[in-house]
Amino acid sequence: MTEQYVGWALLVGLAIGGALVWFAIGKLPRSGEEIPPEERAAEAASISEIINSRGGMAPKDLVEEVLELHAEHLERQAENRS
Repeated sequence: MTEQYVGWALLVGLAIGGALVWFAIGKLPRSGEEIPPEERAAEAASISEIINSRGGMAPKDLVEEVLELHAEHLERQAENRS
């Protein structure tokens, strides 16, 4: 009976540990360097479209520049913490 308990405890522990690692990796923020230019351009186009649909004015180029500046800001903050 003890061997069965140890085996099940090991399996449950591995499953819980795997779930925690998956959750932690999925929730970690990406750095600006990890975002490819195509994804940043698509994000800028989407944000620009939403702002324009709500009555504002935000050209895609401007939004793209703001996203790049934001990524640089986050990188500087990360460097200052180190």
